[in-house]
Amino acid sequence: MSHNKQPIARIRVINECLSGGGFWSKKQLINEISKIDLDISDRTLDNDINLMRNCAQLKYIAPIKYCKTNKGYYYTDHNYSIDKLPLNQTDIKALELAATTLKQYQYIPIMKEFTATIDKIIRVVNRAKQSNHESILDFIEFEKTPVAQGLEFIDIIINAIQKKVALNISYQKFGHEVSNSQIIHPYSLKEYRNRWYIVAFNETKGDIRTYGLDRIKLLIEIDAPYINNKFIDTKEYLSNCIGINLMDKKIDAVQLHFTSKEGNYIKTQPLHKSQVILEDSSDSGLILEYKLIINYELIGIILSYGSHVKVIKPKFLADKIAEISKRTREQYLLH
Repeated sequence: MSHNKQPIARIRVINECLSGGGFWSKKQLINEISKIDLDISDRTLDNDINLMRNCAQLKYIAPIKYCKTNKGYYYTDHNYSIDKLPLNQTDIKALELAATTLKQYQYIPIMKEFTATIDKIIRVVNRAKQSNHESILDFIEFEKTPVAQGLEFIDIIINAIQKKVALNISYQKFGHEVSNSQIIHPYSLKEYRNRWYIVAFNETKGDIRTYGLDRIKLLIEIDAPYINNKFIDTKEYLSNCIGINLMDKKIDAVQLHFTSKEGNYIKTQPLHKSQVILEDSSDSGLILEYKLIINYELIGIILSYGSHVKVIKPKFLADKIAEISKRTREQYLLH
């Protein structure tokens, strides 16, 4: 392969040498470059050093000098490295936004090991800011959600999924006064509305179940044969519903009629990936169709839109919404 096609590889070797301090002769640098199976001439080395000193395309302005006394090249700035390139304003904003976004998830146990790295990025970005650069933190406010219960179990669950280890969980359903012990074989984790769930095979029930981490009282790894996932595609398992409740797993065609004003929001943020627009009129409103499992989460979402939505079909869903709305109205009439 032509030497001219490997300048970046050679430059990185030269940078590593000079970043380590001391003075490096041409012979020493050429020997180091030969260790990555690249044999070059003195002239090629001279070209590489000149490229490092001033390359607009790569943004290299390396402070390389030659010391006649010590007969070697060196960095006049001991802290310089081609890996520490200056950031422009766009770079700074992008890095700060990324780091700030990641910082929102520091409460998740598995992210703790990255906390120092995230903080380091933020410190570097802050130092790199120009005096006229206002911090992104000053004018972007992220949604602050309360720390979800059960997050202390995430590390154990992730380890169990990766290493294929069975778990014994003490699980207490909502509305139940006592918890019960269950052996499960975890396959995946899912977050929905700031709650975390395990999708796992329940050995006793012989079926796939979903467990909310906030209802787990105790969780331990057990020395038992792990049952591999031959039952579901974890990426598709909950794709036909909103949330985590599969009910009877029957997929229905659901048609909803939204007012024009509310419809504008739904078009930009679909309720489900199956959303299809059947009719869109500024006068009559927006009619949407979904192919999904009708569950408690869907019913809750429909109710949250109040009088701005009407269920067209299926009829049993329309009747259910009407019944709940009637009971809600009656509660207020009683007072």
